[in-house]
Amino acid sequence: MREVASSVTGARPYLTLAERFRAEVMSLCDERGWTLRELSRRAFLDVGFLSKLIRGLVPATVDVARALDTAFGTEAWLQNLVIRIRSDLHPQLPVGGEFVGRESQRARLDGLVAQMTTDSPASAAVLAGPAGAGKTSLAVHWANSQKSAFDLILWADLYGFTGDQSQRAEPGDVLGELLKGLNVSAGRIPVTETERLQLLRGILAGRTARVLIVLDNAVDLVQVKPILPGTPGTLVLITSRRRIRGLAQVARTVHVPVPPMTERDSVDLLGSLIGADRAAREPEAVARVVDLCASLPLALSIAGNLISADARTSVSQHAEALADRGRLRMLDGDHAGIGVRAAISWSVASAQPDEARLFRLLGIHPGPRFTAGAAAALAGLTEPETLPLLDRLVDAHLIQQYQQRQGSYRFHDLLRDYATEEIRDPRWESERRDATERLIGWYVHSCHAADLALTPLRDHHEPLDAPPLDVYPATFDDASAAFAWCTAELPNITPVSQLALDHRMWWEAWRLPTVLIDYHIFARPFHVWTSSMRIALTAAEMAENDLWLAEVADKLAAAYMRMRDYDRADELSRRAIALTKDRVPVYPRLGWPYVNLGISAHVRGDIATAVALIGQGVDAFVAGGSRIGELAARIEWGTALRDAGDRDRALQQGRMALAAFRANGDSHGLASALAPLARTCRAFGELDEALACSEEAAECFHTVRDAWGEADALEIKGLVLADLGRRADAVEALATALRLVEELDEVKAEQLRREIRTHQVAIGPT
Repeated sequence: MREVASSVTGARPYLTLAERFRAEVMSLCDERGWTLRELSRRAFLDVGFLSKLIRGLVPATVDVARALDTAFGTEAWLQNLVIRIRSDLHPQLPVGGEFVGRESQRARLDGLVAQMTTDSPASAAVLAGPAGAGKTSLAVHWANSQKSAFDLILWADLYGFTGDQSQRAEPGDVLGELLKGLNVSAGRIPVTETERLQLLRGILAGRTARVLIVLDNAVDLVQVKPILPGTPGTLVLITSRRRIRGLAQVARTVHVPVPPMTERDSVDLLGSLIGADRAAREPEAVARVVDLCASLPLALSIAGNLISADARTSVSQHAEALADRGRLRMLDGDHAGIGVRAAISWSVASAQPDEARLFRLLGIHPGPRFTAGAAAALAGLTEPETLPLLDRLVDAHLIQQYQQRQGSYRFHDLLRDYATEEIRDPRWESERRDATERLIGWYVHSCHAADLALTPLRDHHEPLDAPPLDVYPATFDDASAAFAWCTAELPNITPVSQLALDHRMWWEAWRLPTVLIDYHIFARPFHVWTSSMRIALTAAEMAENDLWLAEVADKLAAAYMRMRDYDRADELSRRAIALTKDRVPVYPRLGWPYVNLGISAHVRGDIATAVALIGQGVDAFVAGGSRIGELAARIEWGTALRDAGDRDRALQQGRMALAAFRANGDSHGLASALAPLARTCRAFGELDEALACSEEAAECFHTVRDAWGEADALEIKGLVLADLGRRADAVEALATALRLVEELDEVKAEQLRREIRTHQVAIGPT
């Protein structure tokens, strides 16, 4: 692991992680003699952005760190440093009192009391949330604040979530405790559960009073239902780590979720524990501790007490220890059974065996979120068999549904740590291995199905063997569904590819990134495209398979071409040719590296070389029997011939590809042929055909959800409209193109801005 330069650390013994990150970037530049402009060129990051990053004006993200690691060749050093930073600077807020936050939950409960009278129907309120969320603290605080609102307050702990399930309170025992709270002597308390409930009801019904009964740590309806008196003017407040289903059938029920605290309240809570002055001196470190504790009050309380007891150690150092030494171990508390790990373990222990098994298996999934399909693959079940288990894990607050996508789930950080730690236990070694293979197999086959649905008419899709046993890959009715699935799963592709590589599953680590090539071309997610393809490249090298190497090389080159890193693309293309030319009798993909080299030569202004290389690509595709490759190469050949001034051959190649794609119904291929042909027609004065081609291309690209392609077609349309004297229409088309491409390609966006300004000036003031 690298160390920050001594010249930096000598000035300040304890740099924040954010400062260390910035110092490290400058140190790496100094070692290589790079200016920020050189770093900008190598990392594909705007030089102005890099300047702000170095000055601490913008935060570092994992994506930025990944790009810098790639440029410097520092593997994942900067990425890991950013992950440890975890959060940006947050303002320090006023310190709260003994109890911090939960205003919305308290307001909800206050509203229930405001509506109550002694004659109101009995009701229940359930405070439900994950282990360590502070449900009991909230109930204690709120109940104490309501002493003047209730004539009587009773309290009972149901021990629903403890290390020893034999300690779980039986309903009859709880009723006995409630009766003792009503000053019923032990000798007068009935023996049976039914008689105890009848006595409780009789006593409460005989009073004209408003009554609050708090049942803490309830596990389910079976435990709670026999305790509910159902008497008028009674509110039963229940805390649980589970959503208690069915309660509304026996009492008017309000569910009050208790999630982890807000960031603001978490900072307040930690500040109240370590002291306002100390918190104010290190707001960034406080925010980082909050993030590492996942905003769970239990974790924050343990961390706050640790920091408070050690005033000689900075909050930043405490935060670093939490990140480096394992949060669960650091947050175990002073006594066994009271820490975060214990709290989570009790929740897991209370789950049914199949639920607990799925929970720990989910610790294998390396991505930020997962679907029911991926969970089913881990468990070796069908999706319909898995959904009820996921629902029960959600009810138990062991996982949560991802709000931005239906059917998607995620962990809170500490729960993920626990599940990951649990599944790595040697007891589960065989189960972990089998589940890992199923998960990776599910992703490979699902991605293959998605890519096939995106371009079903193309001949480059290679059939796969049957999926692993008990694996049921995703299926897609149309290209739109496949595109949406790929977009949702995109954050998981690189982590799952790395998981395959780590488990020496060379074919899967190579196939998973490479099979998504059509989606990558449509959506241009360059960070995932390049990071996953580099994993595929490593897998191919480990497998010593030249054909795998050649394929991933030309697909990675395609990414660098679109990123305008032509040197790197050329290097990969030449490698692909060297691995296959004259070494493989028939290699259908051989044309791609020739075409890529030709496009690169075209961009550099060497038109003659471009025409020759792309022509070689056409010949290679024809020899290899790749029709889709041949048509794509003819499109590029027509573009090069256009700039060579060869009007007839340029139009011939473009129209030949267009006719073929139109005949076979390949919408994306059709659009890909129309847009360059529109440019060729414009170059040779065929403006009517150019306009028609550009308009149809934009429609086709829009249909297949290729935003960059649609923007490119609209740009051509705008230029043709300007040639026809329709400058206002031209500006409108160019502005639409700009909106589509702004988030995808800054170079293209700036080109469009210049064109818009040019035509706006020509139009003059309106």
